Amino acid sequence: MARPRLLVVDDSRMFVQVLVERMKAALDVEVVTAGTLGATRAVVEADQAFHVALLDLNLPDAPNGEVVDVVLAHTIPVIVFAGDCSEETRTRLWTKGIVDYIIKEGEESLHYAVRLVRRIIHNRSIAVLVVDDSATVRHMLAEMLAVHCLTVFQADNGRQGLQVLTEHPEVQLVITDYEMPEMDGIRFVHAVRGIASKEELAIIGISGHDQKNLSARFLKSGANDFLHKPFSAEELYCRIIQNLDLLEYIHTIRDLSQKDPLTGVANRRYFFEQAEKVMRKAQTTGLPVYVAMLDLDHFKRINDHYGHAVGDAVLRHVGTLLEHHFAKAGVVGRLGGEEFAVLVGGGRDIVEQMERFRQELAAQPVVTPQGEVSVTASIGVCQLPGQTLERHLVCADQLLYRAKNRGRNRVELGMAPQA
Repeated sequence: MARPRLLVVDDSRMFVQVLVERMKAALDVEVVTAGTLGATRAVVEADQAFHVALLDLNLPDAPNGEVVDVVLAHTIPVIVFAGDCSEETRTRLWTKGIVDYIIKEGEESLHYAVRLVRRIIHNRSIAVLVVDDSATVRHMLAEMLAVHCLTVFQADNGRQGLQVLTEHPEVQLVITDYEMPEMDGIRFVHAVRGIASKEELAIIGISGHDQKNLSARFLKSGANDFLHKPFSAEELYCRIIQNLDLLEYIHTIRDLSQKDPLTGVANRRYFFEQAEKVMRKAQTTGLPVYVAMLDLDHFKRINDHYGHAVGDAVLRHVGTLLEHHFAKAGVVGRLGGEEFAVLVGGGRDIVEQMERFRQELAAQPVVTPQGEVSVTASIGVCQLPGQTLERHLVCADQLLYRAKNRGRNRVELGMAPQA
């Protein structure tokens, strides 16, 4: 996938240099710069494939913000930089449909710019549901959300909103009105919280009703936030950014607690936690469970010869390949060092698939800065009806060492270990 592209327009070379350095240090982006309206027009007419543009409001040949209209005409999301911004100017900018404006006030403005650009880039993969019985309000909100590159679904009441959430689990944010037919906003929030927690889905309640305790009722029902109508685009965007950022922070913390930081597969603790769930389900359904243990052959030689950076690259490659083969059907984990485990339940026999994994691993050298590195794995696969996870792992581990003793780079299967 191509890197996101940014357009930065400012006549101050020093400011552009600092801004570009910050963007590239924090984000994997390509940056194109311009210093005048004429140069900007030439850039966007030649290439419109920009994820976002950061524009100085006052350029030598465009002192009244003319550059904003030029870039917006090419449907590029616009963030405006200004030395100062009067209320009249802010109102004029918001009517144009900009993402945001930033006052040049030193370090904090640069930090906010990076955060905002990251948000707009990520928003392209985020869906929002707007629930309101007023078509006018829904369409207005949809247009505002589209400015921030969010995908928008709409529903005209709570029951329809629940149906949309069922059909589109990718929705991460819901904006819902209070007064609606069939199911009001409070009841709708209650129902949504039966499907998804605050850590999985953010909800912003909105209403023009004058009940003093309405915001508290929304929050107690499970909403993350509340806005009173009428609200400005600026306030709506601030609330959306804060709620989506919070969801991402929670997901990041969860990943750090559950995933091996090097390979991205489940860490030891999370593997055991998820594997136990699969085992309990298997005991209820009576379907078999397969557990595999695999160990990279002569991995110490790779570290000793090429260095630990190359060894890490090999481990990442193995983790990615295991996820590709088994993540949809089971649980993949790194138990430590060069040792991985896979558990598949529900009656799926993983032996043939594990053999395909072994062959693919052996046939595809890992490309590293030190050159191509070949790697193989010895694998033990065990299936013990009615036995515990620990018993399966002991069995699979013994079969793994049988594979090593029989020449390595092979898969050994057993209902129970044999000498």
